[in-house]
Amino acid sequence: MASRIEHCVARMALGAATALVTVSAATSAYAQAELQDGPKGLVITYRTSVDHRTPFRKYLTGTMAARLRAMRAQGKLEGFEIYYSWYRQPAVWDAMVILHFPAYPAVAQWNVLERGMPGGLDAAGLALADPVMTESVDLSWSKSERPLNDGEVFYVIPYEYRDAGEYRDYVRGYVLPQFDGWIREGALSGYQIYMNRYSVGLPWDSLFIQRYRDFAAFGKRQQVLDKVRVTLRDNAEWQDWSKRKAGIRTETENSIAELIAH
Repeated sequence: MASRIEHCVARMALGAATALVTVSAATSAYAQAELQDGPKGLVITYRTSVDHRTPFRKYLTGTMAARLRAMRAQGKLEGFEIYYSWYRQPAVWDAMVILHFPAYPAVAQWNVLERGMPGGLDAAGLALADPVMTESVDLSWSKSERPLNDGEVFYVIPYEYRDAGEYRDYVRGYVLPQFDGWIREGALSGYQIYMNRYSVGLPWDSLFIQRYRDFAAFGKRQQVLDKVRVTLRDNAEWQDWSKRKAGIRTETENSIAELIAH
């Protein structure tokens, strides 16, 4: 009897190991494909003063948005998003612009613009805010269940990690099952997860943008999070990542924002 039990346990362990190897291989192949070309995204963050928060917001929704829409119409951009934080915080951005280029060479055209307009800001924009950081990124995972709507809430979470390959496996095994569960529960409309191509630690190696359906859905964030985690208790892989996540990544200060132009 004991030998039969030991045999079953051994077979279960082998199956779990095989599954993890398969996931790792798939993740590795995905990462290699993504890295065959240069990063086609830029994330630019800006800081402004308390006095300039309102005029800078108007500048972004007016002058800046018009400039980016013109670039999109010319084929120089595939798309863009401009986010503005709900509140001013000591060490977090006031505005964040994400640029999506149709191909890697198109990034060089933006670099030419940067010579006279740092962060894409003209003289009027630079009088209101400073471009603090520009990161070259890959949009590694994303999902959208419906078109963008007014009133949605965007929860932005930066992370540092210790190893990119391990982190990709962690996202697939731990993060995505939760995000997809939050979508099924009606809390999220979608999400984006960016990987910093040239990650060196601070300010972040990966960036999560969770897209909540509305203000009420965001208010139930913790309730939905707890509910979905209960449904994942029988998922052995998810539980394993849950136990190890503290040693895999470090979370830094989050931001709550709205999308003011796209």
